[in-house]
Amino acid sequence: MGVSNMPRPADHIAHVIELLGEIPRHVALGGRYSREFFNRRGELRHIRHLRPWGLRAVLQEKYEWPRGPAAAFARFLRPMLAFEPGRRATARQCLQHPWLRP
Repeated sequence: MGVSNMPRPADHIAHVIELLGEIPRHVALGGRYSREFFNRRGELRHIRHLRPWGLRAVLQEKYEWPRGPAAAFARFLRPMLAFEPGRRATARQCLQHPWLRP
């Protein structure tokens, strides 16, 4: 993908919010460049209309996964994608997840 096809940072953040839900205010405002993208309430400054499209739905609708496997894989991925680093699944926890077990 060429540079011209890369999303702007604000667009990328908007896609993440659409996929994973609202970013907790203290996380949204905790970064070096947060004020560039978020207002004081932790809302995106320049993008108002988001279309939520959750992880399971993306797997089903875009990638045509059956509902059961899509839901199981989404349950595996979600803990790794937590906005707060302290709440993210560790590698050890991921290895213990039922999705990886035969």
